[in-house]
Amino acid sequence: MKYKKAFAMVLSVLLIMSIVTACSNSTSGGTDSGKITLVMWSHKDTGIEEADKQLVKAFEDAHPDIKIKFQNFPYDEYINKLKASFSASNGPDIAEMFGTWVPQYTKNDLLLEIPNGDQIKNDFYEAPLGGYLKDGKVYGVPLEYNIENGSMLAYPDMFKDAGLEYPKTWDELVAAAKKLTVMDGKNIKVKGFDFTSYDSVTFLFLSMILQQGGDYWDSNGHINFHSPEAIKAMNEMVTLARDYKVADYTEMNHDLDSSDYFFKGESAMTMRGPWVMPAAETTYQVDNFDYVPIPSFTSNPPAFAAESGWGIVGNKKTKHKEAVLKFLEFVSQPENALAWNLPSHTVPAQKSVAQGQDFIKAAPMMQTPLSVLEYGKYIGPIGDRDYMWDEINAAFIEMCENKTSVEDGLKKLETNINKMLDEQ
Repeated sequence: MKYKKAFAMVLSVLLIMSIVTACSNSTSGGTDSGKITLVMWSHKDTGIEEADKQLVKAFEDAHPDIKIKFQNFPYDEYINKLKASFSASNGPDIAEMFGTWVPQYTKNDLLLEIPNGDQIKNDFYEAPLGGYLKDGKVYGVPLEYNIENGSMLAYPDMFKDAGLEYPKTWDELVAAAKKLTVMDGKNIKVKGFDFTSYDSVTFLFLSMILQQGGDYWDSNGHINFHSPEAIKAMNEMVTLARDYKVADYTEMNHDLDSSDYFFKGESAMTMRGPWVMPAAETTYQVDNFDYVPIPSFTSNPPAFAAESGWGIVGNKKTKHKEAVLKFLEFVSQPENALAWNLPSHTVPAQKSVAQGQDFIKAAPMMQTPLSVLEYGKYIGPIGDRDYMWDEINAAFIEMCENKTSVEDGLKKLETNINKMLDEQ
């Protein structure tokens, strides 16, 4: 098709104007006084925000020709903003993503492949890396091992007063939980073993399946919750909460987290990830607790499922691919990973950092979760994470309230989650 010269000139002017406008308003990187400018997005979180800013500054100091414009957003807003921007091909050059989200982006060919993928696979634990893999290729650098299993908060004075030691077997944990529970009439005043947080119910359930030698995936990529291992695991959890009353499932929809109740002295043992510990000092000013192992449900090692946690990915449509890959390579260096993990209070995804003395010296309470990292398994392609968690928590409450049996509740749960996976 031939265009008139006048129209072509107008079109050229409009195009130039649109490019100028885009450079001033777009999220894509540009130049700043001769420097390459990259845009990096993340979510608002006190510890992670500080860690991100330190990481960005260290990179800029090491690469004076590259500037990073760092922006972060509230968590819920950030999830939707990422989806919309990548769908519209105007996402940031660099994004901090939760590993569970990454498969949605790699499936649509939106992320940069890491050139040194084999080295990354050797250097990082399988569980945190899993979400960043597709067809054997690596599409990002995991920063944290998002571990919710294997450890629990515990008050040594409560154990001492009850004449107990920390449990070494599951039977000992149950016995201690029953003895440490304090009732006030029909209400639980002190929970013996609190596992009823939004995350803990799901992670404890999956870990108990794995610790029996079972699996929650079938050969067709669907969830299997009708196995003997799944039924036994859920029966145990319901018994603990409904019959033994060592945890209060009625608090699961409250604003406070189970760790908040623990730091208020309302629980003797609480299953929670290490990321909750900063609140002990900043919010509750308490330090009289320990972080100790949760025994395996069986005589097998304490296997568990873990999501891939926070990490850094590059936008495949960036105009500054080389600069973005430099940042990703910088992030993967052990000394820079360590500098991010410490202020963010996260467990390292990188083996050499997690196993190094520098991290343990700086964060001695992390010794317990570090000891079980080898038993972690990538949770798998769970699709809509929030939907799966909502369904598991709702089903657990219905079972505890005797609105459904464990077997029927798990069948319904399995059906709902597999429908979601098929739609995904």
